[in-house]
Amino acid sequence: MEKILAGIDRTKNFIGKTVKEQNPNILLDFFKNKGKTIGVKDTKEIDNNLIKKLLRNGYIWNTIDFSSDRGRAIDIRLLNPITSKVMTGSSSGTAINVLYGLNTVGIGTDGGGSVLGPAISLNLYSALLSGMGLKGKNKKKSTDEIAFIAGIGFITQNFMELEKVLKIFYEESEKKLKKLVLSDTLEKEIGDKLKNNYEITIWKDKSLFSREELMTELNNIFQKGDVFIYIEKNIEVEGIGDSVLGSLGDSGKVFQENSNKKFLKVFNMLDCTAITIPLKNIGSSIVIATPKGKNGLKYVLEIGKILDYEYRPKLFQEYFLNYPLKRIDNRTFEILEEM
Repeated sequence: MEKILAGIDRTKNFIGKTVKEQNPNILLDFFKNKGKTIGVKDTKEIDNNLIKKLLRNGYIWNTIDFSSDRGRAIDIRLLNPITSKVMTGSSSGTAINVLYGLNTVGIGTDGGGSVLGPAISLNLYSALLSGMGLKGKNKKKSTDEIAFIAGIGFITQNFMELEKVLKIFYEESEKKLKKLVLSDTLEKEIGDKLKNNYEITIWKDKSLFSREELMTELNNIFQKGDVFIYIEKNIEVEGIGDSVLGSLGDSGKVFQENSNKKFLKVFNMLDCTAITIPLKNIGSSIVIATPKGKNGLKYVLEIGKILDYEYRPKLFQEYFLNYPLKRIDNRTFEILEEM
């Protein structure tokens, strides 16, 4: 409760930066309901009924979060607090506000990676529920001319909070998960945790870039198993995954390809459900994904519980995740306090 209240108070320092507006009644709502805070991306694609559903399940609204200009894959207004490069994805403000603990849960939209991407770039947990039918309202076209309706997703600091919010949309099923597809880059690290309970097919990691290639490959993967597990690694550490930039000649394309983004760019376009578990390396996460269907959320949470571990270094946790709990260094206040 202390962290939540401190995060609410610190929100005022982010207004005009990552926060477009703070709920003027947030303190009244907090003391009335004692709920966890949510921040909502500034877009009409997130229906009010979805927000009301969360409010009925113990959450309180704290912020409306700034998003990138016209849904661009980078946000030139905001810097990534870890790398100091431009922020990844259109749900940029939402992700940063979760990183600093202003909100327990961030709600964003994902057309071609704009929930999972920002979360991974900040080593946060995230989920995309397109496969469960959680979508926006309007059909759009990506910068590479692929039609889509934005999916709805969530960003949190830890797996416990991610699981809690996802349980609101959970559908129970008697169908058991049997077949997994596991990237060869994870076989040694997590294979032993899964091999006794599941039939595993190993997928050889490939250097794919275009959305068309990725969509074709992902469809093939889901022919072999109900859950796909792989790593998004070092995204936007050496490049920037933006189509506008990539359209500017060979050098722009190389810079775009060096962003290292993989299947996160196409999950929504294929109506998948996916969650991410951050690793210790910058901009890197284990990704657990399933195709469209009511079993999807059950499956990714089942595997997520097995694979979840706090990989992130303590310095990262203390500097960012516990930000609201740090005392504010105010020299005037300290002098008065001593008197």
